[in-house]
Amino acid sequence: MNNEKLNLGCGFKNIPGYTGVDTVKTNATDIIHDLNNFPYPFADSSVIEIIMDNSLEHLDDIVKTMEEIYRMCKNGAIIKINVPYAKSDGAFKDPTHRHFFTERTFQYFTKEYKNNHYTKARFNVKKIKLINHSNTIGLKIRNKIPFRSFLKYFLLNMYDEIYFELECLK
Repeated sequence: MNNEKLNLGCGFKNIPGYTGVDTVKTNATDIIHDLNNFPYPFADSSVIEIIMDNSLEHLDDIVKTMEEIYRMCKNGAIIKINVPYAKSDGAFKDPTHRHFFTERTFQYFTKEYKNNHYTKARFNVKKIKLINHSNTIGLKIRNKIPFRSFLKYFLLNMYDEIYFELECLK
């Protein structure tokens, strides 16, 4: 089994080439581990890529989780994170969601952020993408609204999800 690429919080999503890690056994789970328990069962600087698809918002401590990801990742490793967008119903409707995310959430872990002295974990934010799901009611109407990138600051449900691509900096 290749542990260089991890799918943390894999659930039922089996991704070829990735080791699936989850607290419950599914057909996608290769390693059973509660992601709220540290350390994760991987060596320091051993991982080149991590996917967290709608799992980070369920964990107890985002800073500790990102520090653990930082510990496991090699310099330049890529971390791909999908979470519900804080300005959407999806972020609030699930009672197991513990955290909310906007475009600025991961600035906390950058070198440039002035209040990052509470952690040594450093990442470069390579990409941020706001996502609409095609099965969402009213998607066609939302896509026709002018000035969406501006209106997202004032209106809920302009987007459903947010994708981050981070690079580990050691």
